[in-house]
Amino acid sequence: MRVLVTGANGFVGRHVVPALTARGHAVRALVRPGARLDGALPAEAERVFGDVTVPESLPAALRDIDAVVHLAGVTRASRASRYRQVNVEGTRALVDACAGRGLRRLVYLSSLSAQGPSRPGAPHREPGCEAPVDAYGESKLAAERLLAERRGDVPITVLRPALLYGPGARAILELARLVQRRVAPVVPQMELSLLHVDDLAALVASILERDDAPFGPYFLSDGPPYAVEQVVAILERLVATAPALRVPLARGLLGTLAPAAERLAAASGLGLGIARALREMSGDGWGCLPELAARDLGFTAQIDLEAGLAATVDWFRAEGLLAA
Repeated sequence: MRVLVTGANGFVGRHVVPALTARGHAVRALVRPGARLDGALPAEAERVFGDVTVPESLPAALRDIDAVVHLAGVTRASRASRYRQVNVEGTRALVDACAGRGLRRLVYLSSLSAQGPSRPGAPHREPGCEAPVDAYGESKLAAERLLAERRGDVPITVLRPALLYGPGARAILELARLVQRRVAPVVPQMELSLLHVDDLAALVASILERDDAPFGPYFLSDGPPYAVEQVVAILERLVATAPALRVPLARGLLGTLAPAAERLAAASGLGLGIARALREMSGDGWGCLPELAARDLGFTAQIDLEAGLAATVDWFRAEGLLAA
């Protein structure tokens, strides 16, 4: 099958493209002009320059394509308009360009952020009652709703993964560095679902190879949520020479700081990740269960969290990003 992957050189794309080529698919990787590839993609993947926010660049990228994996998106921005420009209007431009081409499927990578936080002991199981807490989540939900209106034009499947980790995951690297310095910020009683990016990549490949994948959206995780303390404890065993000091973060304080951080980001472009993190950490939790994906898509995560984090830490060390 000939597959176009948008955002192919991003964190998720660097895992999805090899998974597709390994299964014999011909991949065309859409990357923005000027993007650094530095060996990120397999040699057999065709590169084509384009941008989902530049509609005229898309028809050539879609020529002779059978399916599309839409990964391109903005996760950090100083203004809500930027999230909408890329995550919503870019998705609109792509589905417009796909219409009438007889594609077998478009797989869209959304986010648990489109649903919003979960309550303690009550991870999300089915879509509905969405309540995103920031502009990023709102943009992903808006893109989902746009695609729901267009599924008569193109067969579409929407995925809502939990926090993705694996080689290249910036959030895990930052947390591992803190734990290695014997500091561990934790939000008491917060639950967190995770998924190794290679499990996501395998699912994407399997969806493209079937004709009956429903729209979804589907929550994806490796099982029941973890307490944040569990994740910290695993990293502590992997990277620390002594126990890390737990620094509890109060949700109320995080919620109070979030607007100020957002104003700073809007004014200066600084602290983009901090502003979004404060919003998300002020929620009760980010838990979900992949029950519908297991039923409809045959999905079962294969990578255990401890083994997955150990391999991730090894990769960071091999890349010189984390001290041995």
